Order: sequence, then structure tokens, then C-alpha cells
Amino acid sequence: MKTKLRKECPKCGCWNRFEVNKLFIEQETPEPKVKAYIPVYEPFKTETCKKCGQVIAKAKELIRIVKQSYV
Repeated sequence: MKTKLRKECPKCGCWNRFEVNKLFIEQETPEPKVKAYIPVYEPFKTETCKKCGQVIAKAKELIRIVKQSYV
């Protein structure tokens, strides 16, 4: 599935948008009848930050979005 992903540059903090392919990878579960799928994103090409030029995402490299807990 083709979609747009927003990702923050780790160097300058600028938000960038780029097209990715959204995939679902099956995750193993303790119960055999239950199936869990994790969404991952695969960029079509190598993407750089529009402000500073640092590489944000490489082609054919999977990106997984993980929630961070702020304590």
C-alpha cells in the first residue's frame, strides 16, 4: 500500500514527508490461533532532509514506528 510518512530529522529537527510502501509483517504469538501483524514502512528511494541534507531513510530498509513513553 502506497502512503506518505512524516519523519523528524535527528540532526536539525525538521519534519520531512516522503512516499513509502506500507507492509504488514506477521509477529509470532504464544497462542497458535492468534495472528498479530506489525506495520512497517519501506521507502522507495533514499531520502534526505530538505533543510540540512542528512540521510533520513535508505531505500529497501524497513522502518518501524515505535511509541516512546516519556517518564
